[in-house]
Amino acid sequence: MTIDVNGLATDYIDQGQGPVILLLHGWAAPIEAYRRIIDKLSAKYRVLAPQAPGSGKTPEPAAPMTIEDYVSFTAAFCRALEVEECILMGHSNGGRIILSMLAQPEPPVRCKKVVLVDSAGVPPKRPLSYYVKIYSYKLARKLANNRLTGPLFGNLYESMRQKRGSDDYRNASEVMKKTLVNLVNLDLTPLMPNIRQNVLLIWGDRDTATPLRDGKIMEEKLPESGLAVIQNAGHFPFADNWPQFSAVLDAFL
Repeated sequence: MTIDVNGLATDYIDQGQGPVILLLHGWAAPIEAYRRIIDKLSAKYRVLAPQAPGSGKTPEPAAPMTIEDYVSFTAAFCRALEVEECILMGHSNGGRIILSMLAQPEPPVRCKKVVLVDSAGVPPKRPLSYYVKIYSYKLARKLANNRLTGPLFGNLYESMRQKRGSDDYRNASEVMKKTLVNLVNLDLTPLMPNIRQNVLLIWGDRDTATPLRDGKIMEEKLPESGLAVIQNAGHFPFADNWPQFSAVLDAFL
């Protein structure tokens, strides 16, 4: 299905009947990656899953997006489908959007229950080697762009540039690269004590993208939250250990 949201032809799934669950996907993940969750929940709920700008079949935004833009987009999607109350469920970047949305003085939807799956929102803990690489990259870029030193350092800089960043960053267009930069280091922990909804945190014990450390921090910061750890699972615990993931979801809902 497609609906106009803030001028973008937004692809989305609308499946099932009953109370609404709004499912927000992770960075660049197609909503079909959540098919097993959607099929399960749609037996009792109406599941709405929008594809965010610049991912799947939804066109890229005209300019890089901030977290505020993602919240605005989500609110506009809910208005377009006349959703005023729902259960919120977000994976990775989808969780980051939900946290930002619920921390507003007047959230765009009423919500009593929230499910955050390996959510983003805690800034990554960087080793010293990370900052050494950043400094080296910036130095190489400066030398490569200098008229005198450019011929000597141009190839080195190009090699470093191609290896720079995560797979998500390297695979993104320029506008989405800048969007990712706007999001990746956001620290939402100061907002978390203001979120009073009942929050279930589901986390893969082997997640390296948003490690279990992040889930434990969120459990401490969110007043009404509990953490369920999925065994032998990474950043997509519903793909790695569906039986345990499904059971935890059933118990909460």
